[in-house]
Amino acid sequence: MENNKIYLHYDMDAFFASIEQRDNPKLRGKAIAVGSGVVTTASYEARKFGIRSAMPMSNARKLCPHLKVVYPRKDVYFAEGKKIQDLIKKIIKIYEFTSVDEGYLDITQFIFAENQTEIKKISKIKRFIKKFKEYIYKNVNLTCSVGIGFSKVSAKIASDANKPNGFFIFKNKKHFINYIYDKNLEIIPGIGKKTREILKFSFEATKVSQLYEISKETLIRKFGASRGEYIYNVIRGKHFSKINVARQRKSYGYEITFSQNVDEIYELQEAMKAQVKKISQKLKEQKEFIKTVTVKIKYSDFTGHTRSKTFNNATNDEEVIYKISLENFNYFIKKDEVRLIGIYVSNIFKRRFIQLRLFEKT
Repeated sequence: MENNKIYLHYDMDAFFASIEQRDNPKLRGKAIAVGSGVVTTASYEARKFGIRSAMPMSNARKLCPHLKVVYPRKDVYFAEGKKIQDLIKKIIKIYEFTSVDEGYLDITQFIFAENQTEIKKISKIKRFIKKFKEYIYKNVNLTCSVGIGFSKVSAKIASDANKPNGFFIFKNKKHFINYIYDKNLEIIPGIGKKTREILKFSFEATKVSQLYEISKETLIRKFGASRGEYIYNVIRGKHFSKINVARQRKSYGYEITFSQNVDEIYELQEAMKAQVKKISQKLKEQKEFIKTVTVKIKYSDFTGHTRSKTFNNATNDEEVIYKISLENFNYFIKKDEVRLIGIYVSNIFKRRFIQLRLFEKT
């Protein structure tokens, strides 16, 4: 595989619906849709009737009169997703979770060897996939589909090729190009509806094969340098992006709505201390560090404000986070009674990065 990199993309099969079928034997083998007004996830039994995510539930019921609708249990889904991610962290060093039910893994270290034949490499990949899928199923009783590629894009496309509970391997760049050549443009991640409409209107292109006839310069003129180069390179297997290890979580925090409006500064500070303590403990448990603290406040008249501060040295220290939270809080404090206060942290890293600046603006 190109660049000696081997990426795995996993995608849990109909994740929300599968959890409901796992937890309720009466739903197994049935056409079910998770959601209320709109379908969030449809089981594979429901998909046979044409039911898809984001479809109005009323339309879904028309397509399948015996459809069973299940109200979402978001806390359960995210807890299961976190459990799967924790399982993966135990066996993989380089990973990027893009949502609660999917992610990219760099499995190069398990597969690559000097002077290895392609047959041997593919055999090792298949064994790894088998063990990975068994590992997930044994621990959460849920199946996933797996794709292998030389880039994140190729791995993502591969994981969609053999659903549910299947796998697909792109052996090399030529294999990838041959596979996507006669497919519709929807198969390419990053070529969304608006881009497809422009390609169809401007070039009458609806298939990947038709894009090869458009020059890079023409694509750049139409879409700009970044988008144009992406379209040109991705269909040729030339787009590479690294797994973003620091991406794992965008932000988290806590907020409290008081049963009675509060105007005592001491009481507000005590609430902030309790929130900061929980945040700091969570960061330390996850071995994470943050560089941005945000305070959110809502007054009795329902007006609200937020204030953020980003600093140079990443931290998970309780005292430091509280000090910065207090600075944010003091910036917009006023006499009105407070209804809600919350503290959030973001700019999260898995390891501590220290950036020193010679000159600071004051």
